[in-house]
Amino acid sequence: MISKNTYEIIRWIIAIVLPALGLLIVTIDNIWHLGFPAEEISLTLDAIGLFLGTVFGISKIQYDKGKKK
Repeated sequence: MISKNTYEIIRWIIAIVLPALGLLIVTIDNIWHLGFPAEEISLTLDAIGLFLGTVFGISKIQYDKGKKK
């Protein structure tokens, strides 16, 4: 079991940090033409965020159902 604070940090990383980081990488690459695979990195971060968000959300639903019993 994780603490409420840890849960909120993980949720914040999944919901805010991963999408923002992906956008930052694409934006910086577009401005400075750095030549690294920015869109691929961004899509990978989005996929990881979606996966973790889904797993995390399902786990929360199951946890909340268990608490009501």
